[in-house]
Amino acid sequence: MKKTDLKSGLIFALIMISLDLISAAWTGEAWTAPYFIAKAVVSGVFKGIIFAFLFPWLARRFRSSPFLETTMKIALEPGEDIVFQTGANHFKGIEGVGGKLYLTNKRLVFKSHKLNIQNHELSIDLAEIKKVERSKTVGLVDNGLMVTSGDNKMDKFVVENAEEWVEKMSSLVAR
Repeated sequence: MKKTDLKSGLIFALIMISLDLISAAWTGEAWTAPYFIAKAVVSGVFKGIIFAFLFPWLARRFRSSPFLETTMKIALEPGEDIVFQTGANHFKGIEGVGGKLYLTNKRLVFKSHKLNIQNHELSIDLAEIKKVERSKTVGLVDNGLMVTSGDNKMDKFVVENAEEWVEKMSSLVAR
C-alpha cells in the first residue's frame, strides 16, 4: 500500500466523520442519541479503511486486467517505437475518457478502454505539435498535460508522471 493511499483514506475518513456529524446536527439527531459521535467516528473510520485499501486495490486490478491490456494496444507503423506510455484520461467535453497514452518516436496516441461512453483513439503526429505543457485538473490538481497542435487545437490529458511526459515530449517535438 502506498503512503498516498493511507493519507487519502485518513482524509476521507475525517471528511465522512465531519459530514455525519453535520448531518446529525442539522436533523437534530446528534442531540437525541448520546452514542451518535461514537457511531459517526466508527462509520467514518470504516469508510476510510475501504477508501484507503479496497478502492486502490480494485483500481490496480482494473488497470492491470488482461481485458484492458488487449483492448488498448495500438498498431505501430513501420519504424515506429513506443518511447513512453502510462494510463491516462483524455477530456472529451466534460468526460474524462479513461485509457492509455502512448508516445512513440513519430506520434502521440491515446486509446480509450472499452468501458467508456466516448470510446475513441486519437493520434497526433509529433510534427503537428506546437506546445506541450503541464496543466491543473479542475484548476487544482497538477497532473494534467495540455497538448496544442495544428490550428491551435488543444487536447487535455490527466496522466501519471506529468513532468516526465513534458520532458520526453519536449525532447521529441523540438527535433
